[in-house]
Amino acid sequence: MPAYPIDPVSLGTIDGLTWIRGAWIEANADRRCEEIWSGASANTMMGMFRWISENEVSFFEFMAIRLEDSEVELHAKHFHPTLVAWEERHRYQGFVLSELTENRAVFAARPADEEANAGSEGGWLIYERPGDGRLLVRLIQPTGEEKYVLRYVRAG
Repeated sequence: MPAYPIDPVSLGTIDGLTWIRGAWIEANADRRCEEIWSGASANTMMGMFRWISENEVSFFEFMAIRLEDSEVELHAKHFHPTLVAWEERHRYQGFVLSELTENRAVFAARPADEEANAGSEGGWLIYERPGDGRLLVRLIQPTGEEKYVLRYVRAG
């Protein structure tokens, strides 16, 4: 049994995700991570991410949350510091919204397909708002174990 839901949630809008909007930062001894999300417009939100280790950029990520036929999808594309894409030119890593509450959004990884989704080894990407001015982002492996946890505070 999966650790988190995998079936898509059917919605007519992405407005329930606007609490993710804003600039977020995590800084500790090992790394500095920054994630910035736009507000919703045309049933789309865009995000960007930067991971810095030892005062050098490790990678960038460009993301889009969008409504597609009543399903909310999150697409992510990764880039080396020189902006060379990790995924092939026409491909991305895809997730689908499988749970949404007032303070939590769970995105289940989509398997690879022949069209554009490069897929992943499975798992979940979870956004949680544990309190004012904080955002918790967790990447969960198919086994249910946490691969990464980002503990953000609102930037600025």
